[in-house]
Amino acid sequence: MAGVLLKLGGYGIMRVLRFNFILLGGGLNRYIIGLSLVGMLYVGLVCCRLNDFKALVAYSSVAHMALVIRGLLRIFC
Repeated sequence: MAGVLLKLGGYGIMRVLRFNFILLGGGLNRYIIGLSLVGMLYVGLVCCRLNDFKALVAYSSVAHMALVIRGLLRIFC
């Protein structure tokens, strides 16, 4: 389920970025990329402390979505 939602979220972000290219074309995308990297690092550290496997899968999919956001902003902007 997490993988399906990740792919749908990435596709939705990709579709929206085509229309917001002018807004993110300036310096704003650098801040969003930095925020997603910091969030990915924080969630990764939280994942290291989890004992519940369901929560581990959920948190790791959140960290992976931050990586997808960073990649999409790097490609499209």
